[in-house]
Amino acid sequence: MLNSEAIQDVSLNTNLLSLRAVMISMAAVQFATATLGTLVAVFFAEIGSSQEIVSLAAAAYSLGFMIGCFVIAGSIAAFGHIRAYSASAAICSIVALLFFLSENVWMLVVSRFAVGLATASLFAIGDAWISAKALPELRGRVLSIYAAMMGLMSVGSQLLLIFGPKDLDRLFVLLSVVYSISVIVIDTTRTNPPDSKSKTSVRPRALLKDAPTAFWGALAIGMVSAAVLNVAPFGASVQGVSTEDIALMIAAIYAGRVIFQFPLGKASDRMDRRIVIFGMALVATIVFLGFAVLDNPNAEAPEVRTGSLTHIAFLGALTVLGGSLLTMYSVLIAHASDRTVPVYVASSAVTMLFVWTSGSVVGPLVISALSAFFGDQALVWTITAIMASFTLFVAYQLRAVQPPAMAERTTHQNVVTTSVKVAPIEKAKS
Repeated sequence: MLNSEAIQDVSLNTNLLSLRAVMISMAAVQFATATLGTLVAVFFAEIGSSQEIVSLAAAAYSLGFMIGCFVIAGSIAAFGHIRAYSASAAICSIVALLFFLSENVWMLVVSRFAVGLATASLFAIGDAWISAKALPELRGRVLSIYAAMMGLMSVGSQLLLIFGPKDLDRLFVLLSVVYSISVIVIDTTRTNPPDSKSKTSVRPRALLKDAPTAFWGALAIGMVSAAVLNVAPFGASVQGVSTEDIALMIAAIYAGRVIFQFPLGKASDRMDRRIVIFGMALVATIVFLGFAVLDNPNAEAPEVRTGSLTHIAFLGALTVLGGSLLTMYSVLIAHASDRTVPVYVASSAVTMLFVWTSGSVVGPLVISALSAFFGDQALVWTITAIMASFTLFVAYQLRAVQPPAMAERTTHQNVVTTSVKVAPIEKAKS
């Protein structure tokens, strides 16, 4: 006789097997999306563009993603999930080829906006599919596996830049192929797409009132992460860092999220989450400050031998940065849920994504404007100032506001910033 835990494991395997085509397709999309974020920044450096343009391209992508999440995604069911997925993947594939065919920066900035729209549509479909088809009693475990898979794809995406063709044009063509493969896989799935048309309201004022730390944290993380992942590779490339080394640095940041997500989430379940958030923000601020002090955009990057202590320490710092920066969102989600009445938990999570995407639009725009006056160093000093300000705010909140009662606290869940479709739907009690 199988015990209840063994039966649940069998059910989990069966559930995951039924979702394999959708998960493989979404893994391909995440792989291509993460690769494209780094590759576009390096491409702009190669054609002699400026940090202002790169920042505008990052903001355009984030704006498209935000509109896709909160405007376009709601109408997907009207014209069919499979057709919407195929059309969105085709847009991403076409844009990848445009980078191969053209060096017109303004057309490419507009193209990044289109990719943002299409990517939001892809994730909305995939996330809704997985969330809806996961058995209710297994939903948390399925989504945790999904989040881990997406994190591993982000790390693995950079391997294409390290071990793939050295010609950027060929890399863009390969990404176009990956998007096409995702369509082939999802078109062959035997599971039916979701038919849910439910909508959840966005309540920024309520979130700011109930959980100001979560609100300002989501905004700050959105601003900073968009700059780090989509603009910083440009600065490194301009200073002479090779594409392979840039990819290794971004991979280290993504790896930090994979490594630290679970232990930091568990730690936040055992204490006032704001203490963990403060620690993460403080660590990120210290790392950014160190990079800002050492940064000299007018000089070529110093030659660091691969495998040397300096190289290992640098990659270690980036891994710690990724662990503190990219994992903070899910802890902030849990904190917002702690402070929110149960009926508004889903709205709170969706509002968090809205605030995060707003930050990912505003951050690059601010950096673009400041770069025009202060040069490329505006990037690192701006993100340092943003993280330092948020760290001080959390320190003030810790002193001024009492933590929620233990009876109102939830358990931490891994959450990916992909769409509104994987938002928590209720408080997960410990």
